[in-house]
This record gives sequence, structure tokens and C-alpha cells, in this order.
Amino acid sequence: MKLRIAETKYGSYQAVDSNAGYSLFRGIAYAKPPIGDRRWKAPEDPEPFEGIRICDTFGPACVQYDRWSDAIDDVTDSDEHPYILIPNYPYPPKMSEDCLYLNIYTPAESKQDRLPVLFYIHGGGCQQWYGSDYEYCGDAFCSKGCIVVSITYRLNVFGFFTHPELAKESPTGTSGNYGLMDQIQALKWVYENIEAFGGDPKNITVFGQSSGGRSTLSLLCSLLTRGMIRHVSIQSAGGLGRFMAERSREEMEQMGLEFMEMTGCRTIEEMRRLDANTLRIANDRLGFMRGFNIYTDGYVLTDNIDTCIREDLLPDTADIIIGCTADEGANDKPAFMGMDMYGQIRDLCNVYYENKHKNIYMYVFDQQQPGDDAGVPHSCDNRYQFKTLDGCWRPYTREDYDLSEQMNRYWANFALTGDPNGEGLPCWEAFHVKNQAMWFHGKASEMK
Repeated sequence: MKLRIAETKYGSYQAVDSNAGYSLFRGIAYAKPPIGDRRWKAPEDPEPFEGIRICDTFGPACVQYDRWSDAIDDVTDSDEHPYILIPNYPYPPKMSEDCLYLNIYTPAESKQDRLPVLFYIHGGGCQQWYGSDYEYCGDAFCSKGCIVVSITYRLNVFGFFTHPELAKESPTGTSGNYGLMDQIQALKWVYENIEAFGGDPKNITVFGQSSGGRSTLSLLCSLLTRGMIRHVSIQSAGGLGRFMAERSREEMEQMGLEFMEMTGCRTIEEMRRLDANTLRIANDRLGFMRGFNIYTDGYVLTDNIDTCIREDLLPDTADIIIGCTADEGANDKPAFMGMDMYGQIRDLCNVYYENKHKNIYMYVFDQQQPGDDAGVPHSCDNRYQFKTLDGCWRPYTREDYDLSEQMNRYWANFALTGDPNGEGLPCWEAFHVKNQAMWFHGKASEMK
């Protein structure tokens, strides 16, 4: 017996089968489309509806740099490797400014099951990517009794454009961080409705990788999420220190003024009349590293992340996993983007433990990737965590698949209890001076 119909405060949804046979609700709108006059405004609750909506289609990716067009003719990805087409996961994704949708994978048999919920925020520098990529398929977590929610949210100029005129029209007196507001809106939607899908609203784990991890840490710091987050997992997103260069409000607003001039517009009203592709082309000129991004705006984030950590402003209830890959500062290679992510994470663990006297679990992913000399690059651990190695061109071995199963079990345990340990798994000790991190590798994961 599977839960097929979910009755929410907005209306009723009907699931389809996931690839593994679990109930999958694709493309649920968690907010009104952020288009027209709603461009660069806080998300609004979706409209209620009558009848039953069949959730058989993933929502679009946010409009972004088109990395796919040149690759599609020969079915390769942007790195010229064969792209593995997975049934029921269209490639490339449709892009639209109307992108505020989430997907729910659930193994529940009824809404009384109250299963732990994993709420995933995708990475991509707050500039690119989308939540319905097969890499984030929730089937493996469903097999361990967890619900998975993946979301898509506004990115780049659509999600983080900052301008003094926008601040004047906003009731909060701030602008930017619309992508973070989308994430919070999606989390609120899940908190209020997940029971209809068999989930426990009081046991939500927010997790993400790269900018999704930095978003996770931002949501943990935000006063707007209090009471909705039970556990967090922050992956390859730094710790104490500047993982993504944060600009001041003044710098962000000046950037917005210059961007408006670039578009040839004189007012926000004129910019709202521009079509999405025109804005995308202008945004592409900024480049990946110079685009609009997360900053301390005074509303979504009243204090910067380092201040929240150092001054013990995080909620007392949060259990934390945090880590990175070995090539992100944990070995002798030049660190990813020149940042010692491993050192930043260790610093955060020290401060969190001293402030909270709570367990925090640190890891380093150190499995060399087969097929080339890439080593252990940024984001390579995603597919291990979700058990979606079959969606990658790399010639993975049994060792890789066993490690993937192990990691998936750790994170499922963590979602259930806040402790990743379980029967048959190597003991993952909480962070302390002697044993600082669990090192994940295929031969034998170990503390060191």
C-alpha cells in the first residue's frame, strides 16, 4: 500500500511512481510564479485549487546560463563526457522564470507514518542548476524510511538582484536574497503540509552542497526559520570564513545600479518589463564569480554567518553534519578555488562545540574518482550520498557502490535521530580534538 493522494491546505495532489516504485509528487508549486510585478519581490503563497492535480511533471529550472545547448546534439555534458540519460528525468531541463516548484519522494503508506524529512537545496554558486536533476533522486533515502524534498528556487539576477529602489518599495526596507526567501517559503510549505505526505514536520533535516550548503547555513542563521529546522548537513560550503565572497549592502546596491545601466533601463518598473532572456543575457556578462549572490541584508540575514557562529546565535536545537572533499584543503593539493575549506570547517566545529557543548559531526570525502585524473573534486560526493552513481559516466566499481550505500545510511540515520551512527557502520565519533573527522573512502572509512 502506498500513499497516492496528499490533501494539503492548498489542494489535493496525486503521486506517480518513482523509478524505484515509491510515491513521487513532481512539480508542486510552493509559491505564486515570481513573474511580472512579482519579479524581485518576496514569494507569495500559492493559490488554492479545487480537484486533484496529478504530479507527473518536474517544474522548470530557473533561467540561467545555457550550458546545455551545445551539448545536446551528441548527448554529452558540458565537460564532453557521455551524459547518462535516466528514464523520467528529462535532459536538458526546461528553463523559466516561473520556477518555484518542489518534488516530494515518499515511502509512506499513510499520513500517520510521520517519517523523517530530508529537505535538499542544490548548489551551483546561486547562479545555476536545478533541484530535479537525477543526481538528487530520493529513492535510496526512501528505501531507508525517509522522505526527500528537492526544490528549485530563483538564481542569479532573478534571485539576488539588489537595488536601492527595490529596498524603498519593500516593507522590510531591504532588497536581494529573493532566492533565500524562496528556500524559506519552500521550507514553510513543507513544514505546514508534509504531514499529508506521511512526514513529520518536527523532524526536518535541511541539507545542501556548495552554495546549497551555504544556503543551508544561511537558513540556520536566519530568524525566519526558527522552529522549522531540526538537523542540518552542510557539504563543501566552508565554515568560518568566506566561502563565497560576501559583499556589503552598499556594494550590492552599487552593483545593482550598474546592472540597471547595463540593461538601458532607468527604473525598476522598466526592468520588470524586460523579458527573462534579456535579463539572462545581461547577467551572463557578469560571469559566474561576479554575479549577484547571498549577503547580509538585515532582514533574511540580520547578522553575517561568521557572527552567528562566533556569538552563539544559532538555535540550540540544531544537530550538524559538516564536511568537504579531500581536494578542498584536506590534502597537499592546491585547494578548490584557493580556499582552505577543510580549515574553515574545522574552525566552525571548534567554535560550535565550545559554544553549544553539542555533538557536531565532521567528515572528509576521500574517494579517488575513477575514469580520469580528477582526484576528489568539488561535488563528486553528491552521487555517493544519494546513491545515484548510475547517472554518471565514470566507471564506478563495487567499492564505490558499497561506499555510496554506507554514506546513504549515515545520512538517513542522521535524519531520523540527529546521530549518523547505526548497526553495521563504522563508528562516526562526534567532533573533538583527537578524532576530528570521519574520512570516507572505499577501503575502510575511518576516524582521524
